[in-house]
Amino acid sequence: MATTIREPVARSEGTASTARPADFAGENVTPAVKWWALLGGVMVVFIAFVLIRWITGPYFKNVPQGVTRPPAWMRAELLGWEIMTIPIALSIIGWFVVRPWRRNGTITANGVMVSGFALMWFQDPLSSGVNHWFVYNTWLVNMGSWANSVPGFAGWGSPGHMTSEPLLFTPAAYVLAMGVGCTVGVFAMRRLKQRFPNVSTMGLVAGCYVAMCLFDVLLEGIIWLPLGLFEYPGGHLPIFANTYHPYPLEETFTIASVFTAISCLRYFTNDKGQMFIERGVDKVKGSERKRNWLRVLAGIGAMQLIMFLGYNVTNGIMAANVHTWPKAVQERTYFTNGICGGDTGRYCPGPNTFTMRVGAPYFGTDGKLHVPKGVKLPPVYPSLKQG
Repeated sequence: MATTIREPVARSEGTASTARPADFAGENVTPAVKWWALLGGVMVVFIAFVLIRWITGPYFKNVPQGVTRPPAWMRAELLGWEIMTIPIALSIIGWFVVRPWRRNGTITANGVMVSGFALMWFQDPLSSGVNHWFVYNTWLVNMGSWANSVPGFAGWGSPGHMTSEPLLFTPAAYVLAMGVGCTVGVFAMRRLKQRFPNVSTMGLVAGCYVAMCLFDVLLEGIIWLPLGLFEYPGGHLPIFANTYHPYPLEETFTIASVFTAISCLRYFTNDKGQMFIERGVDKVKGSERKRNWLRVLAGIGAMQLIMFLGYNVTNGIMAANVHTWPKAVQERTYFTNGICGGDTGRYCPGPNTFTMRVGAPYFGTDGKLHVPKGVKLPPVYPSLKQG
């Protein structure tokens, strides 16, 4: 974005000068990159706080697979994902972040994006902050998750019975999935622009969104969910509804908005090749190292904001009234995360049950209503048999 140059104003004899230096306009304006870097810095500190709280607290405990075990073919491919995902992600980080930084002393726009992708996994469990609607396969290596260590997270959980996060899959999978999704989105917009040179900006964004919806149907609906890495049993408008791998259309629309946002961020740059979040970095005083770190933090801040607004807020609201979990999921204890079903004594979430929040009443498999101490029910409920 070009800076407007304000011309000096001539003064008359005997009047105070109103002249300004030619470079006055915008000299006290904080560059955009600093604001995004501030957000990124705050998020890094917050993430560190939550992870330390989780590792040193009671929730750092394995969620077991339960009484049922994944079939042999599923165990084999799950192990394959755990073995190969981290090396692939580290290779991506090394190629796009470390290599150009060491070789040229600077970081590219792609490196800024990848830096942001590398911490997006932190927000993975947050959409279940009100009620549980997705689960991971607990055959995968896990130590529970940091979900219940996040201030304000209300989804029910106890050590060994909670939302799990596969430590050898999730962090690396975000680098891989977001990187591929961004590449596909940018490619789609470039091809659309070549085919229709006069297409508007909104037309490009709409075309990218459609491409991202199709991309996620393939990635999650056709590949990851049937392979049993994770499931969305509480999602709405599911495809493959009566299987263990229902694919909810709400996932399509929300994650596609995230893919579209990061693709547009990378595609729409100024004449210097800078993304919106990098604007003004060339005006920052100091070393190139300082400017590199500002851009890295800006990338982290942007990705965290996109993930929170584009995915977790929307899905968190919809999770307050989840779809009934399919029987095919409930009968596989490696999918229920010890949250419900099996020998937990709790019914799994659905429209006719209480939301699974910390301290909330719940219907037990014994047919009784269980009310935590100190919780008062509305007048309609005391008539129910309580445990």
